[in-house]
Amino acid sequence: MTEKLLARGSGNAYVQPGETVFVKVDLAMSHDAVAAPVAEVFYQNFGETAKVWDANRVVLVADHFIQVNEVRVDPKATSLYSKMVQFADSQGCHLLDVVSPGEAAGICHVLLPEKGFIHPGMIVAGTDSHTCTYGAFGCFSTGVGTTDMANIFAMGDMWVRVPPTLLFKLEGTLPKYITAKDIILFILGKIGCDGAAGKVMEFRGSIIDKMPMEERMTLSNMAIECGAMCGLIAPDETTRQYVQNSGQDLFEEIGSDPDASYEEIYQFDLSDLEPQIARPPKPDCVIAISQLGEIPITKAFIGSCTGGKLFDLAQAAEVLENRRIAPGVSLFIVPASFEVRQKAEKLGYMQIFEAAGATVLKSGCGACINAGLGILGKEETGVYATNRNFKGRSGDPTAKNYLASPRVVAISAVEGKISDRLSNVGVG
Repeated sequence: MTEKLLARGSGNAYVQPGETVFVKVDLAMSHDAVAAPVAEVFYQNFGETAKVWDANRVVLVADHFIQVNEVRVDPKATSLYSKMVQFADSQGCHLLDVVSPGEAAGICHVLLPEKGFIHPGMIVAGTDSHTCTYGAFGCFSTGVGTTDMANIFAMGDMWVRVPPTLLFKLEGTLPKYITAKDIILFILGKIGCDGAAGKVMEFRGSIIDKMPMEERMTLSNMAIECGAMCGLIAPDETTRQYVQNSGQDLFEEIGSDPDASYEEIYQFDLSDLEPQIARPPKPDCVIAISQLGEIPITKAFIGSCTGGKLFDLAQAAEVLENRRIAPGVSLFIVPASFEVRQKAEKLGYMQIFEAAGATVLKSGCGACINAGLGILGKEETGVYATNRNFKGRSGDPTAKNYLASPRVVAISAVEGKISDRLSNVGVG
């Protein structure tokens, strides 16, 4: 699938892993943490009056550092945001700006599909490692650096060393309450953070066939935690319905040939999978929750591009209805976009969260990148539905951060310890 996408994008009949090709980019994305440095390199190298190759194919998003001043003074963040807005205005490209002070229209990796920028068959580049999320829609989508993006802005193409592909066949019947987050943590535990370095992870199987779009996005999102360039899923009717609902009708679907060869094939029967937990300090320090032992917590967080989608909030609401957060625990919930927040309000989730004692924050990356409310303080222990738990990633370097599904995070907030089982504690 990767080779077919890159062959088409580079004008070749075929490509092979290891080849280097220049590929035409269908969409380029940057956000407030990186867009200003990209603009600086762009103007330095292509002239002060340079224009992007196609303004309609460039999307800039305010989401990363727009809340940082809520936890510490950071004048640089304000400057980065202002320069991004200025660049968008001068170039006439798409700007998905804040909808109110400190509130993003959405986190880029949820917002772009939501707004109809993503459809099957595309080549997408973004100045963010989790750009691999769009692979869930059948795109070759990958993160690039500042210099590469400056070149893309000017020329509309990028060089790619064609990656080998690892195939993950996910079969069986998924147990109730087991989610995509559990699956990708399980895979991380098996292959490690470098297990797919410089490669593409392609997911298929009966588990994928039944998986809703937002869950596929979680799976593809965390391919980068395995080191992968992209996490690919072939388009099907689930993909088509989502993309058409977001306003896209014309697109070409590309899938792998039946006789395609892969560097390695992994087959997992997930019928007996239990909730997975990533222990600090790395996302691949994964064990089944039954092996964890008792871990009391002080903070819990449901949000980010990985854990703030409507599907994720629904999991939390189901747990929290008629229950209260444990004393001494703070639960923060961050809708991944303004639209997700509105839908959650209509469905009654917000009232459930409020009644449970959770704090609902504005949309944005926030605590996931140590840049907003919900960060961990000194010596704190938290369980987060985010994608990374490296030392200092979501707060003080002395804190300990465990990764889990939104459901497990919600249960843990009620129980006061990391758990996937609800007792009568917190019932109200």
